[in-house]
Amino acid sequence: MEVRFHFFRTLTGCLSLVLAALLPATTTAQKDVRARIDGERGNMAFTDIKTLEKARSFIRLDSTYYLGYFLEGGYMFFRANDKLGFTKAIVPLKKALQLIEKDYDRPLRTRSNNYRVYSEVYRYKADYGFLTYLLESCYQNVEMPDKAMDVLYHLRNRNFQVEMAGSAYNTMAWIYHRNRVYTSKQFPFLKNSVRENVATANRYLDSALLKLYNDAPMNNGLYDPNFLNRQYLSTYHYKAMIADYKLEVDSANLYYNELLRNGAYSSNNYAEFKLAMAELETANKFFVEAERREASVELKTKEYYYMRGTLDIYRGHPEQADTLLRKVLQQQGATPGFGWHSIGLARALHYEGLSDESQERTNKASNFQELHIGTTWGQEQYNLAVASLNYLNQLQFEKEYFFENDQWWFWFNPVNWYEWIRYALEIHHYKMVLASLIAENPERNQVIYTVFSSENLMSFDEVESAIDGFGNEYFIKIYKNLLNDDKRPNLKKYFCYFLGKLYLAEGNKTEATAYFKQVLDYKTIENEYQTMLRARVYEGLALASGNREERQNWTRKFYETFPQLVPFSDLKMEFQLVAGGATSGMAKDVLDDLKNCTIDFKGGNDTDRVSIDFSETTLGMEINYSVLAADGSKTLQQGTLHVPKKEANDAGKLLAYRLFGINKKLASEKPEVVKVPV
Repeated sequence: MEVRFHFFRTLTGCLSLVLAALLPATTTAQKDVRARIDGERGNMAFTDIKTLEKARSFIRLDSTYYLGYFLEGGYMFFRANDKLGFTKAIVPLKKALQLIEKDYDRPLRTRSNNYRVYSEVYRYKADYGFLTYLLESCYQNVEMPDKAMDVLYHLRNRNFQVEMAGSAYNTMAWIYHRNRVYTSKQFPFLKNSVRENVATANRYLDSALLKLYNDAPMNNGLYDPNFLNRQYLSTYHYKAMIADYKLEVDSANLYYNELLRNGAYSSNNYAEFKLAMAELETANKFFVEAERREASVELKTKEYYYMRGTLDIYRGHPEQADTLLRKVLQQQGATPGFGWHSIGLARALHYEGLSDESQERTNKASNFQELHIGTTWGQEQYNLAVASLNYLNQLQFEKEYFFENDQWWFWFNPVNWYEWIRYALEIHHYKMVLASLIAENPERNQVIYTVFSSENLMSFDEVESAIDGFGNEYFIKIYKNLLNDDKRPNLKKYFCYFLGKLYLAEGNKTEATAYFKQVLDYKTIENEYQTMLRARVYEGLALASGNREERQNWTRKFYETFPQLVPFSDLKMEFQLVAGGATSGMAKDVLDDLKNCTIDFKGGNDTDRVSIDFSETTLGMEINYSVLAADGSKTLQQGTLHVPKKEANDAGKLLAYRLFGINKKLASEKPEVVKVPV
């Protein structure tokens, strides 16, 4: 969850002189030089190349003055987009911190209710606040939270009566929460469990509120009362974030309502909260708003794109997630967030049925060194998301092979036995990788098994796949407890679905059917954001059905709800087939290959109708196809497949996928896929 938040939003804005400074004991010549530097500082934006030129000229004029190093480090910070860039920025920022503390420690520690006294030191406090923000951010961005904490101790020890460009206690709380899965073995300042780290984060937030209360008398008369009151909102932001993580619904609502009332909320974080509550339509609304409200020029993980991709998949429109994330990746290039957006695109491609392309994107994410900037999303979650897609794609590769080769003599061919064994070994490998990551995850009960969480970056469908085959009785107990005790009413239908799947795996079709039908009894199940859930329930009911007619009825509903899922299920869709123009040998070969796929074309008038029309061209063949609903009310699929003569062997299989809305490429268009384990 993206949570870096403070009231000085325009961090790249201009830093101007306020009033004359309280200077330390320096020579007259040095005073004159620093006065000249201050006069030339003017209005400088950190993103302007002229700022770097000025910064270096200031260092040449006086290498003992902090300002040149501060401006240089700030410029480098906003230019950085990788670990090396932030590491380089640390050097001048660290130097600036040492120099400002050496020369201006007394002004930095000055507290006063007197306007004249306070105004004389304000400039140094403002610079120091922003300087510590930049430096601790650099350390966090290169995963050195212990160093970031050291910088924040410096800020806390100056005891500013009003903290600028950040808050020591709030940021300490954020660092504890962001690194909650680690212990003192990795970073000495941490506690030794997730629970202790989150509790410590909350205590720091309590300290932030207490400091605001204690500083209020000093600030009365200096600052507008509305400004002083709004300072509390920054801490409420973090309080809401932690309450959301802990699924303390009432507390999270309390803080978010106050933030919303004052217009001080993070659209992204509120969307994450609504997603955790399974209020998916509202979540999408605020993720869209987050993009519109985005003001910072810092390169960081833009969570709202990733999450919107997942929500589009829930809506049954993975192609829209594909379009969104592909555009984002083209615009941003290999900058922070590239890995996460690649994972999001890989997920969209998987649910489009494009397994090769999905694996290609998953490999790119696996090989990319992501910087998790401005987010609580960490490397553990990143590895888990990659492992999940590796496993799902491997399952889909096997399903593709069986879907494309459904001949009666299949098991008489030793090649097919070899492929079956190969896929089984591959699936087992990726399953074990995924299982080990989940087993080692100290917050799996809090984040993963609860299906929706502000820190769960897998879809509910992936969670169900991940737990499949690992102790059905154990998970039945977990989801029965969640069904009874979880305070999120919109999650009940998901828990029922999971129980249906678990009982189906146990062979108890009666109990499975009862839970699946409970899902369909919820009024919200018809909402467009429940499309994937509804489709999976239809699939479950088909698999649990006791007779052919009932099975085909549920399979047809499954197909009409989310057709791309059907070829990779254990169900066979039934169609009527009407073929025209199949007179040439090429057309007949295409039809034969089509009928060798896992599709039943012997359906009667009560089944959806497939119409295919072949026409030969000088270059090959043009195949027009459509799928009409059984009642004739709507066209479910339609399009044209152009097949070159040299690739006619693939045409039947490609056509089969097209009937399910899966636009697979010809062999010449496919990427070379190398499956890379996590």
